[in-house]
Amino acid sequence: MRSFLSWGVLSAAILLPCGSAAAWQPVFNPHNLRDTVTVQVVKHCKPAIVSITAHRLIRQEVSPFGNFFPLPMGVGTVVQEPADFLGSGFIIQKQGYIVTNNHVVDQARSIFVKLADGQKLPAHVVGSDPSADLAILKIDKAGTYPALDLGDSGDLMIGEPAIAVGNPFGYSQSVSSGIVSATGRSIREPNNPHPLKNLIQTDAAINPGNSGGPLLDAYGRVVGINTAIRGNAQDIGFAIGIDRLKTLLPTLMNPAVAEGRKVGVQFSLYPGRQGPAGPAEHVVVAGTISPVVKSVNGRQIHTLQGAYAALLAINAKQKQVAVGFANGTDKKYSITIVPPSPIILQTRHLLGMVVMPVTAAMAGQMKLSVNSGLLITQIYKHSVADKAGLKPGDVIVQIGPYRIHTLAFLGRLLPAIAKAQRVEILVIRNGKVGTGYLIMHAGQSQ
Repeated sequence: MRSFLSWGVLSAAILLPCGSAAAWQPVFNPHNLRDTVTVQVVKHCKPAIVSITAHRLIRQEVSPFGNFFPLPMGVGTVVQEPADFLGSGFIIQKQGYIVTNNHVVDQARSIFVKLADGQKLPAHVVGSDPSADLAILKIDKAGTYPALDLGDSGDLMIGEPAIAVGNPFGYSQSVSSGIVSATGRSIREPNNPHPLKNLIQTDAAINPGNSGGPLLDAYGRVVGINTAIRGNAQDIGFAIGIDRLKTLLPTLMNPAVAEGRKVGVQFSLYPGRQGPAGPAEHVVVAGTISPVVKSVNGRQIHTLQGAYAALLAINAKQKQVAVGFANGTDKKYSITIVPPSPIILQTRHLLGMVVMPVTAAMAGQMKLSVNSGLLITQIYKHSVADKAGLKPGDVIVQIGPYRIHTLAFLGRLLPAIAKAQRVEILVIRNGKVGTGYLIMHAGQSQ
């Protein structure tokens, strides 16, 4: 008999009205049996675990007759309502870099993290990978924050202790414990076409709001990121193995994406001597046989995330970065500005305007009424865009019959626009929809 399964991701939505592992290990205390390994791990790790609130706008259909007379789907008016999505995360680097699930912060107009001491601080997305359901945040307030050590999910033992800490249903810093029930599981999340593979299954109780929180081992190291639950079962939860995060860190903390600067060096991990708490991993230069990296830009580093945090902290005017090695040598690598997208250059040449993709975070900061489209940042005089009446600050949402969400889609339309005589364009300006016409003829370029 076939059974139909339901899966639930762990973020919670509330609608609104408009250090080094070798430095610490738990110790068995024969004089106080209440002071268990779990108690010690939680006490040590909780300061680095955060609750996350992501503010979004969600589309809802509203009946003109109110809730007393609900209408069939597709009959009511579609409006955008604010909503808070709750999740969890954990600090992995002392400058305030946080790991969470992408689905917790996806399309967030603003993000706040609540620390264990009660502070509520703004944060922003540094990098994300929707297919892996992982994201890196950065706390906006400068400071030094407690960070968790990353363990090894490749050698987990079935039955070993597992501790989950997070923000289920808004109950921050909630702890549950259990065991590693299985490894190598695969599931599909809603709205994610890519299956999540090689997951850790645990019976530690996790609930909506636990998304992005850590799954800890008996040494207080993060071995997984709590991600999903089996919707029609109890005590069946899933976590992304921490090894997956380590593989993606060079992408998630990429200066070229986060800062628009390309650094001529990348780092990776090289496993050292294996111990009960996992391998003693060393940072090396990726793609080479290099000595162990000890400093980046003068900053001492011990972890892969620390190396990339040092790259992200480089002064914008700096042209080189110095990497120091354990053998006493050092080497300098170049830093260059990432060139504009060819589509941006083509749009400037053909239409005389500079555009950039709208993100939900940008929309929140600029108080835009839409979360997607292309923001006009510059208009050249006497160009096609100028003659159409477009202005910096307008958000392009449609060209001809086509909705515009990405630069890539605009790039596919540019050849047809160039051959047309007149093309209608829809923009959002000050929350209102405006219409203009791109009048195309030879010589309209910049």
